[in-house]
Amino acid sequence: MAAPSFVSPTDVDLGSIASILDIRPIGSRPLVLDGSVAVASSELLADPASFIPAPHARVLVVCDLGVRSASVASALAAAGYGNVQSLEGGIEGWRSAGRSVTTTTHLPAAVVDRFDRHIKLAEIGVAGHERLMGSRIAVVGAGGLGSPVLTYLAAAGVGALRIIEPDKVETSNLHRQPLYGPTDVGVKKADAANHYLRRVNPDVEIDTFEIELNEDNAVNLLDGCQVVVDATDRFDARYAIADAAHHLGIPVVFGAVYRWEGRLAVFPADGPCYRCLFPDPPTDARALECAITGVLGPVAGTIGAMQATEAIKIASGVGTELAGRLMIYDGWSQRSDTVTISHRPDCPCRHS
Repeated sequence: MAAPSFVSPTDVDLGSIASILDIRPIGSRPLVLDGSVAVASSELLADPASFIPAPHARVLVVCDLGVRSASVASALAAAGYGNVQSLEGGIEGWRSAGRSVTTTTHLPAAVVDRFDRHIKLAEIGVAGHERLMGSRIAVVGAGGLGSPVLTYLAAAGVGALRIIEPDKVETSNLHRQPLYGPTDVGVKKADAANHYLRRVNPDVEIDTFEIELNEDNAVNLLDGCQVVVDATDRFDARYAIADAAHHLGIPVVFGAVYRWEGRLAVFPADGPCYRCLFPDPPTDARALECAITGVLGPVAGTIGAMQATEAIKIASGVGTELAGRLMIYDGWSQRSDTVTISHRPDCPCRHS
């Protein structure tokens, strides 16, 4: 393969170039060079003549950082296209040099800059991020699980968050709930979380409800949301969330932690629900509370981050969800197993 020919962004004269070929994934290229043509590298290499007007035409190949474009430029040179150059530093180098770009989306430039690393994921791209920005996600519980969930969802650019949490911050919360610090002790968690998250992302819309979710108010509290994240530690709330979500037709991202262990599942709107997995609450639910048994803080962070990942996938419409499956995580041995959740024949979700 021929050695690639590079050109610095400061040395590029766009007027002298016959073809500017942008090999980045189409959906993840909100900013482009004016006049560029989007083409997959595989397609370009399979049929160069369809994109390059003549073997000696001056061609500029562009990618994110100039690595993939260098490889493509080398392959084209070896195929007889002798005037192909790779843009040194890619689109990032071009922007750093102060050269102008054209937007392919109505998203403001500040939004594109902030969420650049999400948008560059071909699976998310501009369309997925726009869906994320238009979503409203309810998070029930702003404690050990809710802290990482809320932080990552706000940072990811979710349009609106609904926080449902009645408790106040206690000193014993601080080792596993990084939303809060010592000065927040005694403050309502919902208020303290709201204050913190607005510093993370001032553009996110946040509604707070300082009440306990129960079977009487769950439907009203979750109505209008596209996803609900179950980050509570109360069994009655979990059943109320399951019933309300089934009634409203929205998926639930469930998480729970116990000592060194965590549980994660996604209950789709039309799939098995929490009641299918746990038909009845434990006879001694208090024996499972972290106030009694203890919990390692990072385990809550691990499961909470995974819940945020699942919620983002659902809201942006991408990826393979953990739908109908339960993941069991063991922080002590750093192992995890996944089991399938089946519809329970007599579960109320099958008969309503």
